[in-house]
Amino acid sequence: MTASPVQPGPETGPNPSERLRVILSAVAIVTLVGVSLSVSGPLLALEMERWGTPSTLAGLTATLAGVGNLLFVPFVPRLASHFGVKRLVATMLLVAAGLHLAFWAIPSLWVWAAFRFMLGASIGTLFVLSEYWISAAADPKRRGFIMGAYATALAIGFAIGPLLLMITGTQGLAPYAATALLILTGLLPLTLIGPNAADVHGSPRASVVSFVRLAPAATLAALTVGAIEIGAFTQLPVHGLRMGWPETSAAMLVSAFAIGNVLFQMPMGWLADRLDRRKILLGVGLSATLIAASLPLTGAAFWPHAGLLMLLGGLVGALYTVGLAHLSSRFVNTDLVSANAAFVMLYSVGQMGGPPLLGAGLDLAGTWGVPAAMALVLGIYAIIVAFRLRAAPAPR
Repeated sequence: MTASPVQPGPETGPNPSERLRVILSAVAIVTLVGVSLSVSGPLLALEMERWGTPSTLAGLTATLAGVGNLLFVPFVPRLASHFGVKRLVATMLLVAAGLHLAFWAIPSLWVWAAFRFMLGASIGTLFVLSEYWISAAADPKRRGFIMGAYATALAIGFAIGPLLLMITGTQGLAPYAATALLILTGLLPLTLIGPNAADVHGSPRASVVSFVRLAPAATLAALTVGAIEIGAFTQLPVHGLRMGWPETSAAMLVSAFAIGNVLFQMPMGWLADRLDRRKILLGVGLSATLIAASLPLTGAAFWPHAGLLMLLGGLVGALYTVGLAHLSSRFVNTDLVSANAAFVMLYSVGQMGGPPLLGAGLDLAGTWGVPAAMALVLGIYAIIVAFRLRAAPAPR
């Protein structure tokens, strides 16, 4: 199979108004899902802590969400073609909302493990199809900027989520019901989309996994981002404590990383509309590697350290935006759904592998093990992109 030429998918048509409705609806849905995820993660973790669940076992149940994603997402292209994208999105919103109510109704560790597997499958499907909608409907000349706006909205959704727990608390029905209701509001944007808009037709010409080989610079960007982002969120506080800073300062390191993620996406997306996206991916990968490797130079100075982490968070997030824009420029229709599925799958693999990898860095190299592990992952990605550029140089 060869890469499809850049062209508007038949699902979007020539109507700019319809394309805008599709994009806004998809962004709204994913933002709501992002908010709900950032609520349910700590909510379930706190509840299992009250049960006295060992941390390792609690972590394994969380990992099952990623397993559900990996096992189910490869079937999404064919399901979308058979049932229709809009109907499949609505179904998965209902499943995700129902599961959050089920968490409250059946407080059992092993049942929750099965529920988290199912939640990972439903949420992964929503990400694949929403990103497909955005990719297919975006004007090719502004695709990078639109992807940047999408990534910014998603990052804001993740940042807003924990605030909901301040309102509902972390016990009783309220937080679960509020999360379910939030997910169900994602059904409202679907009314903006016509019955046949942004659909897919036919079967993909290659398996989902094969798109890793067809577009390694884009898909491996997702793997890298998943590993660094989730690894940073879990290990940066520990890194800060080992630096000798108080808990509040250690937690602020995560905030600095997240703020950079929010601020960089739209500028980098704008740049991706004007330059060879693979060269941007290479430049971002190399720059992020150097920044991660430079963190030890700040010594025990907190604010320079936090400033570098903000830059690092922005560059890591930019890999997702530019990688997704690059992927979207190469494939259309069902092939684009499959390519997005591969993108989401690798992001999930990174999410599962990042925390233990950065944790191993702490164990092996002490205080500076986290930035060393980050630099290693980012450096490997930059090398792969460099070889890809050399082997297949081509204009964007």
